[in-house]
Amino acid sequence: MHPPAYLYDAVARGEVSRELLDEIEREHLAAHCPTCAKTIAEYKVRLGQPGAPSAEPPRDRLDPLRARLRQADLNVRTLERDARAWVRRLVKLPPDVRRDKVTGAYVRFRGPLFCQLLLEEARRRIPGDPAEAESLADAALAANHKTTDYQPGPEVEAAALAVRGNARRALGRLVAAANDLAEAKRLLDSPDVKDPETPAEVFAYLGSLRKDQGRFEEAAGHLHRAASLYGLLRNQEKAAQVLLRLGTLHYRLHEPDVAVQADRQALALLEDRSEDWLRGYAHYNLAFHLHAGGETDRAEVELAAHEELLNACGEEVAQHVVWLRARIAWSRESLETAQKLYSDARRRALDRGIAWDAGLVGLELALVHLVRGQTAQVRKLAREALAVFAEQEVEREVRAALDLLDAAARRDAFTRELLEQAITAVERASHGRPAAVEGPR
Repeated sequence: MHPPAYLYDAVARGEVSRELLDEIEREHLAAHCPTCAKTIAEYKVRLGQPGAPSAEPPRDRLDPLRARLRQADLNVRTLERDARAWVRRLVKLPPDVRRDKVTGAYVRFRGPLFCQLLLEEARRRIPGDPAEAESLADAALAANHKTTDYQPGPEVEAAALAVRGNARRALGRLVAAANDLAEAKRLLDSPDVKDPETPAEVFAYLGSLRKDQGRFEEAAGHLHRAASLYGLLRNQEKAAQVLLRLGTLHYRLHEPDVAVQADRQALALLEDRSEDWLRGYAHYNLAFHLHAGGETDRAEVELAAHEELLNACGEEVAQHVVWLRARIAWSRESLETAQKLYSDARRRALDRGIAWDAGLVGLELALVHLVRGQTAQVRKLAREALAVFAEQEVEREVRAALDLLDAAARRDAFTRELLEQAITAVERASHGRPAAVEGPR
């Protein structure tokens, strides 16, 4: 039977046990999916048994694939040696010839090991060079179609589409990214997708996509699922990265307290062996969300306690730490300190070539100058910021706020209200932009 709506209502009222609803859902699922029916039959007896064996997740993502190749009496060492050599050769080729090279080769550039190793290269490149990552994922998809029966393997196909979709998301091509990730999610229903990390990866990327699309509630659901799946795999670092994205998402949902909880959960998973930049990014996020929630004293303590680590995390984190310190000084009405820190944050953003950040910091700095009565600096900073945002695609409401500020700039008629409206609008627009400032993607 289909689980009826009235049964869900009865469970919500406490009139029917959740166990009955779960049983009906399982029966309905098993009736429509032979794979689920087999799994439920095999493992149902283990539910509720404290002595049930626990599965140990693989230490290396490729270990299950290696095991399956050995079962097929294949020489895994030789296959992997050749696959790694092909990957090294392929990454040296220009992106515009890479896919054709894979498609045209008869013996080389094929097999699941080669595809998965190529996807590892693609994943590493998404934060810094998403266009290169997209090209490598394209090559993996082309190689996956080189089979004797022209049927691509679902396991490689799902992972490659997910990686390509995430690369396209990072490039701002959200429609193409959505198409790839929707197909990757559909392929998760295939019993041939045996890699336990692929579902977690697909839902993590879907969460990032929905966040960039401004569909925050959906994004939260996907990211919560991804964090849980990575946790089951004992992959603490990736679970922490997803939790940090969740923290940023809850901040955008105006839930700083929930964001702080997510940040603390992430930090609990990050041990000393995790990379410094990731732990530093997590401590910065926690301080940022504490300040956003009105706990400025605790935010300053967090920054001070981990100052050495934050200083070792590179220029990206350093810029945002200075920017946060400027906002804290502004909130305390320490105008001279805020002006110095905002100026430093703006210079760092310009040095890094992050025009959007420089424009937003410039508007906040202009507000400080306005309160201090330094109108010439207000005019200069506002016009420079408006020039930055004029080249960006933003929503109509954001453009309207910027147009009002532009009109005021032409008349030298700046007001605190107009500047604050423009800052709020630009911050809102930032929430839907794929941006490197959000750390691991």
